[in-house]
This record gives sequence, structure tokens and C-alpha cells, in this order.
Amino acid sequence: MRVPTEWAHPLFFPDGHMVDTLPDEPFPLLLKQVPFYYDIVPTFPLPWEDIEQSLPALIALWREEKMELERCFARRDRRAARGPIVRGLAYLLSALCWLNGRPMANVVDWMDTVAALPHKPVNAVERLQFIFAGPDRYPSFVQLNELFAETEKLAHKQIAIKKRMAR
Repeated sequence: MRVPTEWAHPLFFPDGHMVDTLPDEPFPLLLKQVPFYYDIVPTFPLPWEDIEQSLPALIALWREEKMELERCFARRDRRAARGPIVRGLAYLLSALCWLNGRPMANVVDWMDTVAALPHKPVNAVERLQFIFAGPDRYPSFVQLNELFAETEKLAHKQIAIKKRMAR
């Protein structure tokens, strides 16, 4: 699979624009191998149209990565922590866009994309810049975890609002 230019950020696709053959994985597990897969190749149902199902799935993926990161940082193994943090960062960027009813459309210009979102944690762009600057550092892990916690609260709020409006 060729990764479109707007998703070819070197942090997420360090080998360029190609992704090897895709494993046959159910939603959302393919995100572990290919960041932003469901944003790049929309599948039905569209995850940003069904946040009640998709956001808890992303949060569950983050919790798995979080447990791995806690082990990595307990061993002071920054090298091993890089992969889980980068995957978690990709999950968060997708979650923020899906929360706002849209796909992650441009990872290369992620700052503009996140800045334009109406529903996001306070100072999200600045906090994400900090993580992008040092994705293998413990403070980046702490910040990413806090952003996920705040995004989860926003998701619950949006889901409740959506349910209330449906009545």
C-alpha cells in the first residue's frame, strides 16, 4: 500500500511512503501496524461517524500501549518506549479528529488540523508539539496519557450530547 503524501510524516512512516502487505485484522487492530489506516482507507462504518464504538476502541488500544510504556520506563528503556508512544500519538490524533466527526486528513500538517478542531483538550497543539519533539521521553508519555484522559472525557461528553439530541 502506498501511503499518500499528506500522511507520510517521518515519525509514523520512517521508511517512506510504502506499507508492506496488510494483515487481516479486525477494527481497530490494524492501527497497530499502519497508523491512520482507517483515515487513509475509509471503511464502513466510518469511525468518525460512530464515535460511540470507535473512540472506546482507540482508548483500549492506548491502554495496552500505556501498560507497555510503564514497563519500558520502569526499566529506563527509552528505545523500546519509542514505538508504543508513536503508536499512541497516532491513536490520539485519530481520536481527536474522530471526536470532531472527521477523519485525520493531513498528518504532515497535524498542527493546523488539530488547531482547527472545535473539541480538543486545552493547549492541545502545544502539548502535542512537546511530545513530537521527544517521543521517547518519560515526560512525553505523561503528557500523552493526560491528553488521552482529557480526550476520553470529551468523548463521553460528546456521546451524551449526541444521545440527548437524538431523543
